Amino acid sequence: MQELSFSPESARIRADLQSIPETLGLHDALDGRHLLLTGATGFFGRWLLALLTQINAQGARVEVSVSSRDPARFLAAQPYYRDCSWLHWIRGDVRDLQMPVNRVPDMILHAAADTSAAAHARPLELFDSIVGGARRVLELGLHSGGGRILLIGSGAQYGVLPASQPVAEDYSGACDSSRASSVYGEAKRAQEVLGAIYAQTYGLDVIMARCFAFSGPGLPLDGHFAIGNFVRDALSAEAIVLNSSGQAMRSYLHGADLAGWLLALLVRGNPGQVYNVGSDQAISIADLARRVVARVAPGKGIQILGKADPSERSFYVPNINRSRGLGLDVWTSLDASIDSMAAWVRAHGCGE
Repeated sequence: MQELSFSPESARIRADLQSIPETLGLHDALDGRHLLLTGATGFFGRWLLALLTQINAQGARVEVSVSSRDPARFLAAQPYYRDCSWLHWIRGDVRDLQMPVNRVPDMILHAAADTSAAAHARPLELFDSIVGGARRVLELGLHSGGGRILLIGSGAQYGVLPASQPVAEDYSGACDSSRASSVYGEAKRAQEVLGAIYAQTYGLDVIMARCFAFSGPGLPLDGHFAIGNFVRDALSAEAIVLNSSGQAMRSYLHGADLAGWLLALLVRGNPGQVYNVGSDQAISIADLARRVVARVAPGKGIQILGKADPSERSFYVPNINRSRGLGLDVWTSLDASIDSMAAWVRAHGCGE
């Protein structure tokens, strides 16, 4: 499917960002700062850049240096950012990331990681990219004179979760390290250990986020994200087809909320602390498909091809009490997020 434009000038994106409460104090906390951002060309980065655009439009003076392996490709698809004077691009692999030449960063938000199926097909490269990239970012943080660093991890670090209640940050579960398929979660665990080592050895202020599942404009509609595929099929297919039983439990935090959470954790999170990032409002994949149909294409059929097996029901939902302690919450409802995704796709002339 063609890549759809994601512009902070879009009325849809601006409206979604209005859900972020001013009480987070992001404008004042970021005013005059220089942020180094890795992973700015994916779903996380697009929402972060959109929120930073809004913060600067409100009078803040935030400079942002962005690392990307292919800035030209991103800017061709997202031309709004070509002439942003506050945005500076650093071309190259995150493992070889160089210090920005314009100004030493005060803060680093490290979100670079390839989550695609293609990346998981090259486990050695994926592991090296995540761990080597984190090491390089921490070194830059050290040589920039300190500052705050937010490392973006994943709920995959917990391994298989109990199918009963949202998981808290102190859960002692982990990935099965004897399986190559655990590469992503294990690499993110190693990233956190590196962060703890640099914090203990050099006194860096390192905050760690473990991210779960997300929704909203900008999410790929042809990848391994169920909600993106459901919105696509509700708009353009004869029916939504689930190859699974649909009994897996998930939860979804909207992209605008996600951006607010990440910037708030960067400026307000407690150093050395881990925070779950996501919604705690669980829904089964089958019910998610029904919700998408009800919001986007009432009456469209749903086919569930898998056979239910309660003993194999997965549960991937975070406990977010720790994040709520910083004033964070699920501000955008799932229904509103689905509506926004569908409107974004329709605005590009797709799905009709």
